[in-house]
Amino acid sequence: MAATIKFFPVGNGDMSLITTSSGKNILIDCNIRSGKEYPDVVTQLRECLTRDSKNRLFVDIFVWTHPDKDHCNGIKKHFHLGEPSGWNEKDDKIFINEVYSSPIVFRRAEKNTKKNSLTLCEDAKAFNKEVKRRVNLYKKNKKIGKSGDLVKVLGEDEKGKTDDIQNIVHKLDSEIKMTNDLSAILLGPSPIAELETDEDKLSSNESSVMMNYEIKVNGFSTKFFTLGDAEVVCNEALWKRKSDSKTTKDLTYNILQVPHHCSWRSISHDSLKDAKKNQTRARVSKCALNALDEAEKNAIIVASCNHIKNDDNNPPAYKAKKEYEKIADRVKGSFKCVDDHKNSKKENVPLTIVIDGSTSKVKSAASLSACSNHTPRKVNRDGSGGYA
Repeated sequence: MAATIKFFPVGNGDMSLITTSSGKNILIDCNIRSGKEYPDVVTQLRECLTRDSKNRLFVDIFVWTHPDKDHCNGIKKHFHLGEPSGWNEKDDKIFINEVYSSPIVFRRAEKNTKKNSLTLCEDAKAFNKEVKRRVNLYKKNKKIGKSGDLVKVLGEDEKGKTDDIQNIVHKLDSEIKMTNDLSAILLGPSPIAELETDEDKLSSNESSVMMNYEIKVNGFSTKFFTLGDAEVVCNEALWKRKSDSKTTKDLTYNILQVPHHCSWRSISHDSLKDAKKNQTRARVSKCALNALDEAEKNAIIVASCNHIKNDDNNPPAYKAKKEYEKIADRVKGSFKCVDDHKNSKKENVPLTIVIDGSTSKVKSAASLSACSNHTPRKVNRDGSGGYA
């Protein structure tokens, strides 16, 4: 069986589903918008999921990169949050076996909320509460829980704040064994010392979780690198850390989801608006681009964003697209925009990459069919579930 990555058509937002060859489903962020003017991504997602022995439609792992609305929109309405026993068949919300999240993201967001009068959206608050519930349950019981209570903390918090939960904490640059056929290297968020700025000035984008997934199929490995909304300082810090330690191999990829919906500010300190106004040149940060330039032959580069026009929008930025196209051209690969992926009825459908052993290719929208499989799949009730 092949593995797949589905990039759902969520505009300038992220919602990606990895389905491994063994049938595990890992959802990275969500942006489920209400209204007939938007693609029905919640139905598209539900058709891809299976039900467990309790008839709950579920994802094995939900990875949350950071608490911006376009990365968690709709989670309160469509996903079960709270005690597993609280799930009910009438609401039929998607059950989450295990959550991956970073405490650094929230601490920095909370600091900036107080300083800049910004507030987290209701979905972010609700999901943050759910993450804390699971962590506190682990602290109370001193052991790994069961499906629906499982949690992994991505990165050590500063000043020893995660010292008492080390069994569920993954350190920066460590390998995370997620399933038998999926692992990942945790590459961000970077510690404050690497970012060369005051933590109070950081946005949630500059605290995004960055992961390079390794998907194994038929003895071959495919690398999928995704960085949330990482800004230029994050990518510069990542490149410096990996080049200094001579571990840039951790940045190699076959598939790249470009950061922040093809934003120019992920690869440059210069404002496109100011450059146009002042008739100057907006320059690329070489170090930031280096972190995104470790493409393997025939790499596929994906932008989860609206259609990219040659205009002043940012994101998505046409000028950023051209930089990513240069990378794709160099390795005889391709650049794809999720919003451009439509079926014969001109409807937005998920951009699907099929990983079949040694090859990865985008599945034609015309050949896409429902991936529904509602056969109950029993999950490991002792809480291990094949995870680390």
